[in-house]
Amino acid sequence: MTTHNDVTRNEEKLPPRAAARTVAPPVDIFENADEIVMYADFPGVTPDHVQLNYEKNQLTFSGLVQEEHEQLSSLYGGLSYRRTFLLPGGIDPEKISAELKNGVLKVRLPKQDRLKPRHIPVTAG
Repeated sequence: MTTHNDVTRNEEKLPPRAAARTVAPPVDIFENADEIVMYADFPGVTPDHVQLNYEKNQLTFSGLVQEEHEQLSSLYGGLSYRRTFLLPGGIDPEKISAELKNGVLKVRLPKQDRLKPRHIPVTAG
């Protein structure tokens, strides 16, 4: 029969788990006439462990390094990424997209049409 004290003693024999750490990943930001594009380093994170939220002109993205990545787990075990940005007005939230490839999260933030430059024709009077 196992008592509460036995369970406690057995847990004390286990090696300590790596402390969970949250860091802000490095991010590169580019802007052109149509959109803002962000590139964030997310090594060891899979697409199903990335979360993006956009609310009141704030974009937050986070990701968790998974244990199945043995090589990265030894380097980044227990690591999560999180970063929040205050974005300028005029981003079209319905068209925001993101993809994760080779440990780099690419987020596209399209501008609303009213913010895009436009050509105004001039007629002869």
